[in-house]
Amino acid sequence: MDTYDKSMAPRFGQLLDQRLARLRAILQSEMPTESTGAHDVVDFKDMASDESIAAIDEAQSARAARDLEHVLAAKRRLADNSYGMCEACGEPIDLRRLTALPETAMCTACQSLDEHPAAGRR
Repeated sequence: MDTYDKSMAPRFGQLLDQRLARLRAILQSEMPTESTGAHDVVDFKDMASDESIAAIDEAQSARAARDLEHVLAAKRRLADNSYGMCEACGEPIDLRRLTALPETAMCTACQSLDEHPAAGRR
């Protein structure tokens, strides 16, 4: 298994900065805009569609906000030299996983146990 070493910090710092910029752009683009009041006649289909779009936008914003927190935490780990180590078990995180998900804080095994705790009890 290839693992992260400190010489890779600039590369992963750039990956995290790119991810941070994308997430901030998503969050800024989903800021609520003020209604212009141009629709005097209300169509119930339009209202339902608008509500559905608003619910989807809210879910995307919540996910982007959560992902933003993960990226900022990864940048802190990078700064304090704990980046690349699983927060759960302390083992190195596979380099392929870090490359695909630079904000990850856990190795694949611990992430799986975190997401499916009943699977770890046998």
